Amino acid sequence: MIITLYNSFRTFVFLLSLLAKILLTISVIMIEFIQKVTRKRKMSGIAFQFDRSKALETILYLSNRIKEPDVYGICKLLYLADKTNLEKNGRFIFGETYCALQAGATPSHSYDLLKDASISPINGLEVKGIQVITSRDANGDFFSESDIDCLDQVISVWGNVPNWSRGQAAHDDAWKKAWDNRSGKGSVKIPIESIVELLDDSGELLKYITNSETE
Repeated sequence: MIITLYNSFRTFVFLLSLLAKILLTISVIMIEFIQKVTRKRKMSGIAFQFDRSKALETILYLSNRIKEPDVYGICKLLYLADKTNLEKNGRFIFGETYCALQAGATPSHSYDLLKDASISPINGLEVKGIQVITSRDANGDFFSESDIDCLDQVISVWGNVPNWSRGQAAHDDAWKKAWDNRSGKGSVKIPIESIVELLDDSGELLKYITNSETE
């Protein structure tokens, strides 16, 4: 009886030791995975998913609510709207990527969309010369209430000012930091982190955006 109990105890200890080793191995693998993801994130930076359809609707929304919309003005309004949305909601309206050009912060994908619209109309959007022409209003189903709030706020502040004023606002410190480090290139990506740094409570906002990306 005693021998049987002793052997059972030894088996239990062995199994417990084996389980501990397995858990330790799993923990090491998980730590290495987390470190790998963290290193990758640090190298690649924060990035949002671009939504071309929502970009089109946003351009239509702005263009129908300001006087004489043109490519330059719309591009600057998009940047100002996304800065507002980033500060309030921790994201861009449709996941744009901004680049530093001599003309200021410029929405890369939206600018391409506008160039495409200068070749052929795109679902209610057309560009003739520099003028943005619309044949319909934006589809509100694409927007959240927070999207509309930010767009309307930017329109109320920047909708009726001249382009040079919008341009000045788009030559901010995030633009300058990227432009000054472009190594002679005509354009360079503006990291979202650099834009976040310009906003209130930037540290907490950056944590929120980073955590949202991992969910």
